[in-house]
Amino acid sequence: MAQEYDKILRENIEPLVVPLVQHLLGLQIETLEEIPDDLQVTLERYPDFLKKVLHQDSSQNYILHVEFQVEDSPEMIYRMIEYHAILLRKYKLSVRQYVFYIGGKKIKKMVSAIQHANFSFQFTLINLQDYDCELFLASEVPEMLILAILANFGSQNPEQVADKILSKLKTLPLETFQKQKSVVQLEVLANLRNLQEIVTKLVEKMALTYNLENDVRFRQGVEIGIEKGLRKGEYRKTIIAIKEMLADNFPLEKIAKYLHVSVDFVKQVAEKLKNEQK
Repeated sequence: MAQEYDKILRENIEPLVVPLVQHLLGLQIETLEEIPDDLQVTLERYPDFLKKVLHQDSSQNYILHVEFQVEDSPEMIYRMIEYHAILLRKYKLSVRQYVFYIGGKKIKKMVSAIQHANFSFQFTLINLQDYDCELFLASEVPEMLILAILANFGSQNPEQVADKILSKLKTLPLETFQKQKSVVQLEVLANLRNLQEIVTKLVEKMALTYNLENDVRFRQGVEIGIEKGLRKGEYRKTIIAIKEMLADNFPLEKIAKYLHVSVDFVKQVAEKLKNEQK
């Protein structure tokens, strides 16, 4: 299951990190600069988020390294040491490292500091459960908004928080595909708190996403779009979504449920895509 959560975070990482570190950590970011991918050659795995933060006063420049962690792993401290040493040697810049813990269990094994006779090291460990969900609910960024399901609910019950997230998603100026994607991701993340069933029921009750199956123009577009080049708009985006979910081995029933189309339609698209690959 951890891979499923990792996939969501990787998809959301770019639009998520900046508002997250600004709101939770108070960092002021003027400009971000890419770090070449060849760094991966020297690492066991590529960091979740790694950028240079540039300021007009270059003496304030630093490397920003962010990781999202689902598992309470005692090995995290050693991974962060490895990243820090490689980055410091290569770029000769200060390295600021943050780990956002989104696991459902309390942190017991993972430590953020280590002390030896001739060596000490520390990174900043942030547990999303320590933050009020209202901080995330106030965001206009969908990737950050859905993280409210992993935060501290305070006196609110889970259904109230889930309802607020979905209501806010409904009002955001997003295309249908973006809303569908956010809802799917919210349902998966909710499973970290054993709240997936609550979220799913609210989604069905609110009819948050547009039911494309009942759209005559959509059905017509499906019939001719696959053969003659998919139309722009919702037809194309839904086909792309189905293709990506099939590639990730999602069951046909889940694809149909998440995208609000029929199982037969998903089968039809899958068959068309299979024929195109022959």
